Amino acid sequence: MKIQKITETIEKLVKNMRHSGSILISSKNEIFYKKCFGYADIHKKIPILFKTQFLAGSVTKQFTAVAILKALFDKNKDIKAELNKSIEYFLPKEHEIWDGRLPNWASVITIHQLLVHSSGIINYNSLPEFDNQKFSKKSEIINFFKDHKLEFNPGEKFSYSNSGYYLLGSIIEEVVQERLDIYLEKTFFEPLEMESTFFPMHGTVNDLIHNDPRFLNLSRGYQYNIIAHNTDLEEIKRYEPMDIPGAGGSLITTAEDLLKWNNALYNKKILLQFILELMLYPYLVTERSDAYYGYGIEIIYSKTLGTYYSHRGGIPGYRSILTYIPSLNLSIITLQNIVANLEKILPEIKQAQASLPSHLSSEENSKQLNEMFDEKYPNIVENRKRFEFSSVYEAVIKTLEDI
Repeated sequence: MKIQKITETIEKLVKNMRHSGSILISSKNEIFYKKCFGYADIHKKIPILFKTQFLAGSVTKQFTAVAILKALFDKNKDIKAELNKSIEYFLPKEHEIWDGRLPNWASVITIHQLLVHSSGIINYNSLPEFDNQKFSKKSEIINFFKDHKLEFNPGEKFSYSNSGYYLLGSIIEEVVQERLDIYLEKTFFEPLEMESTFFPMHGTVNDLIHNDPRFLNLSRGYQYNIIAHNTDLEEIKRYEPMDIPGAGGSLITTAEDLLKWNNALYNKKILLQFILELMLYPYLVTERSDAYYGYGIEIIYSKTLGTYYSHRGGIPGYRSILTYIPSLNLSIITLQNIVANLEKILPEIKQAQASLPSHLSSEENSKQLNEMFDEKYPNIVENRKRFEFSSVYEAVIKTLEDI
């Protein structure tokens, strides 16, 4: 009955819509919903199949978290001591990424604080000049944000920072003395038979499709005008070079491979139980009042479903959601190659943000902005339903809670 209800919910929402991507839902190792929509390449009319690869964005962060937990434990069984060591301990002043200038915070901020986004390091891709930068090596990316003042004292609160996860990538490489992509592949992807999952260190989607045979099934990314009626899709204008998101967002994968990952991770086939418990501990409340952050993962509380684990990813052209609900042994995976183009209303959004009261929490801030723009532009709501899997995902969660 539950399976039928979920299937009916999804089919009702996707009927006559223009979604593009993959949805996979599995319980107790049995897949009961698996469907592909749209095109991997609209121009060439290549349909999305389950072998189609997508950029996973920040879903990458749990892979980075698992990688550093394993690397630190293999180095020193006293993993809690390792997690409380500073950035400088692993990346001293002489390390090439600092270009000879070690920031003061490197001796204070711990690995734990990087993992839970409580470091206070400014988020480099939120800086206003970010889009105009051209980075040719890691030290240039780190130089871009390292001299900015910390936003708050380390450990004081939660504030999402891709900068912290970018640094974690370099720390893993220093601990294992190996390139991050090679370490991930031989330690996780190959043993778990995640044959379509890779961590590219360089190149854009165009470069990877044309020059690397591992990415023959990589989808292209598209966007829609969020305020237009009957808007069409167009390919995004600027793909992110994979060396820029790094350990915070460079994973390329498929829905089937992410299911293999969920099954292995939550069945303790990757990390020992006490290390997995460290990863899944609710350390800090996020922008959502019902969600906490562990190591590379959100811990969400539901009155009916109990505690469950999830993370969303977003990178130009792509969106992803990876969720596991222990009470139902249920995985929900959505990958899409469509994003909203906010270009026409971005100045308005910035102006509206500046006018909101400063005492509002991030959650209240987002809620007010959404209400404001949904009322002004009715097509926003319809376009989200038409193109975004997030509305399907949220309906599935609500259906599960109601059942």
